Amino acid sequence: MRPIAMLLILSLGACSESDSSETETTEGEAPVGEVVDPPFTVAGDAEGLVLTWYDEDGPHVAERRSDIPAESREHVKVDSLSLAPDERDPDAVFVADLRSPGEGEAYEVRRFDREGFDALLDGMHGTEPIAAGDASVVVYGASWCGACRQAESWLEANGVPFVEKDIEQDPQAREEMLRKARAAGVPTSGIPVIDVRGRLLTGFDPRAMQRALDETAAATL
Repeated sequence: MRPIAMLLILSLGACSESDSSETETTEGEAPVGEVVDPPFTVAGDAEGLVLTWYDEDGPHVAERRSDIPAESREHVKVDSLSLAPDERDPDAVFVADLRSPGEGEAYEVRRFDREGFDALLDGMHGTEPIAAGDASVVVYGASWCGACRQAESWLEANGVPFVEKDIEQDPQAREEMLRKARAAGVPTSGIPVIDVRGRLLTGFDPRAMQRALDETAAATL
């Protein structure tokens, strides 16, 4: 097993390949996804999940349905940080309609691949997916890493452009991370490793992230 895979106690499970036919779409229309039963429960006030909702100002993160404005509940990205590695599909994005629950107080959830989800965002409130070249932050992590998901949710909520790079699935991303870490003298004893405009952070600490963003932004003025 590669050393990076042993950084945390969690073991990496097998990931299923994305089905290219899953996202229903018609030319000129936004994709509608595929109705699925996600590997976690989305019901009631949806507490215990990471809920990302969108408006004309961009993404916002909420802890429960009741924190989301009623007009923004139709397309809410939902995720669970408690999924085991073999339960997580890195290519899947789950979007819930939190307007009205169905049977058993559960909400309808649709599965999108990442390209389909970007297309959905492109048609919502004029929100466009972030181009990789515009990103000021790179998150090096893995699909099973809860701290990586927390960092990405924080960046989304604060409107910070970022690129996600999976060091387990992409050997070039792993080498890139290690090269940067060696140059900066930063240990790679865990993930995420976050490149904030050339400054490397290990792990996710919101205060350290904000400080790095503020200080590196000042240095570029």
